Amino acid sequence: MIVILYVAALIAAIALLVIAIYLSKTLKSASQTMNEVAKTVEKMTNELQGISGEAQQLLDKTNSLLDDVNGKVAKVDPVFDAIGDVGTSLLGLSQSVRELATLATNKVSANERKVAQAISVSNSILALKDKFKASKAAKQKAKEAE
Repeated sequence: MIVILYVAALIAAIALLVIAIYLSKTLKSASQTMNEVAKTVEKMTNELQGISGEAQQLLDKTNSLLDDVNGKVAKVDPVFDAIGDVGTSLLGLSQSVRELATLATNKVSANERKVAQAISVSNSILALKDKFKASKAAKQKAKEAE
């Protein structure tokens, strides 16, 4: 029975040794993995610092450019205001011309009958003048014929 006890103790010792070896390998592998993770994190930190520096420079340049554009837009604003004033003036002029044309059309329409009568009278006077000249010419031919 003592032998069985020794064999069981030996098997338990071997099992503990095997467990210890595998546990050691696992811990060693985990240690290597953690070291690689630490190195990767360190590299990423260095790269992120470089990128953040470049991003800061880009933001500074963007802000500078935005300030420059805002200054130039402020200088151009009076030009657009002047163009708007010219447009308003042209609109007023156009409305005035339209009103003047309407007024002239209305006056011509109102005086159209008078103008037609004046033309009729002038045509009658011209016809009388032509008859008078024809009559005078006929008298003169009659005198010459005598």
